[in-house]
Amino acid sequence: MSLLAEMLQERGVPVDAPTTLEVEYPGTVIRYGDVVVFTSNRARINEKDLASHVSITRENGGTTGILIAQTAASETVLHAITAFSDVLQIFHLRQLEYNPTKHRKVPKHRILSADETKQYFEKYRIKLDDIVAKMKVDHIQLSADDPPLRQIAMKHKDYLPMPQIGAQDAIARWIGAKPGDVIEVLRNSETAGGTPYYRICVASV
Repeated sequence: MSLLAEMLQERGVPVDAPTTLEVEYPGTVIRYGDVVVFTSNRARINEKDLASHVSITRENGGTTGILIAQTAASETVLHAITAFSDVLQIFHLRQLEYNPTKHRKVPKHRILSADETKQYFEKYRIKLDDIVAKMKVDHIQLSADDPPLRQIAMKHKDYLPMPQIGAQDAIARWIGAKPGDVIEVLRNSETAGGTPYYRICVASV
């Protein structure tokens, strides 16, 4: 599991003082900072179990849950997890045998800070208020409890006028991107050097 620690460290999550959580679960549950890691002993993951992972994560002070399964998840599970992609990520063991960001053909991905995201929206003249107003015309009301951008990226991605990347994309998962995050992708070019372009993380593409 050394690559799990590497992934968490690259996200800025402390890994030197993990806490094993005493919860009812078919496997181990360990908290690293605000990340709760579930290692399941079950041969297969059931889509009905996903909500319990989110509940355990939140009840134990976590903002992100990482579910490590023994085998690759079914298409049904991968579809179901999109509803929880603001909290839960799923990997199977073989996906933690290598760091996908180290592949020479994979460009560098980075999540923009809140200030950088604001600057990005201003630079490209993307006005969130206008998007929300358009949604109201279409009789879509957002909750006051969560940030509007996150809600739009979770359920109403078609209103976002920018390239998108799914939360369960291999690189998005590795860097810990969640719906609403803007990701800078530094594409290498022999003539122009590193050329940045941007994608917004959404629940599914």
